[in-house]
Amino acid sequence: MNQDETGLQEMVSILGRRGQTIYGRHSIVETCAKAGVTLVEDPDDEQLHENTQESLERFLLEYSKLGPAARLTLLILSKQYEAALPLEIARKKKSLVDLVSLLSDFMAK
Repeated sequence: MNQDETGLQEMVSILGRRGQTIYGRHSIVETCAKAGVTLVEDPDDEQLHENTQESLERFLLEYSKLGPAARLTLLILSKQYEAALPLEIARKKKSLVDLVSLLSDFMAK
């Protein structure tokens, strides 16, 4: 397992838990089903590691469709976990990538 895949798994775990609170359990279960990702509550659960990189990326793409705040969260987490986002997400909102870059520069000062 490479570092990028580990970062994606961490992101999916965080987004699954966070998303249930913000968007509702039904919405996140539906997102997981579309992506083929196992929803687990415990980030150390072995089932989490059964997800393929493709299914993790599909989850991120489906999650990004939940709204602008979801996309911004994806961008911030991808910076924190040094994980590459699927190109479809980066292409959708180039301005969000610029916003995260500005935010990162601001936080570094």
